[in-house]
Amino acid sequence: MTRMTGNYEMLSASEFIKDRLYFATLRSKPRSTANTHYFCIDDELVYENFYADFGPLNLAQLYRYCCKVNKKLKSFSLAKKKIVHYTSLDAQKRANSAYLIGSYAVIYLKKTPEDAYRALVGGTNPPFLPFRDASYGACSYNLTLLDCLKAVDKAASVGFFNFENFDVEEYEHYERVENGDFNWLLPEKFLAFSGPHAKSKIENGYPLHAPEAYFPYFRKHNITTIIRLNKKQNRKWLPTACT
Repeated sequence: MTRMTGNYEMLSASEFIKDRLYFATLRSKPRSTANTHYFCIDDELVYENFYADFGPLNLAQLYRYCCKVNKKLKSFSLAKKKIVHYTSLDAQKRANSAYLIGSYAVIYLKKTPEDAYRALVGGTNPPFLPFRDASYGACSYNLTLLDCLKAVDKAASVGFFNFENFDVEEYEHYERVENGDFNWLLPEKFLAFSGPHAKSKIENGYPLHAPEAYFPYFRKHNITTIIRLNKKQNRKWLPTACT
């Protein structure tokens, strides 16, 4: 932990690259100086919640964050400046911001999840709010920041994602409800998607898709088995979708 000096009231800053890259919680919006460049993504990379959930941010948002940080570190105009990713005291935004820079440290700086987490929680910083499930009411299981960093590390190490060839536009297209609401959990092996409805329609402003809407993509990517984990329905269309 590093106590950075300046005109802003700042909790202990987490140092990820010595004299270069930091993460900090600020009580007010700072102004960049001759020696320090500040940036914030709290209102740029925003989680779209279902109910009481608030994160963590998705893979496309993590990719865009990593690209932003890499660009800043390579920038000629910022070459001699300390770069500080700052967040506010909003507990939910703070947790998502910490997840982003912690994941960046795991992916690009080759830190262990434990080392990245240790940098974030040391000093006088308050604890990070754990993530929760996408439901109403009390959460029965807390997903900690360290859990998320371990998941990113594991997924990267076994090739579940690779930002060197990641198609962010395709990811963002298909994760939208109107475009199918699905994502590859294991590239070209295991796809998670929203269960279809009897017919395509708009209901209360929310797009619903008939099974036929998925057929072209399933066939193109050789999806041959569909597993449904909730309601017993749509059995008639399963053979059609997989042939």
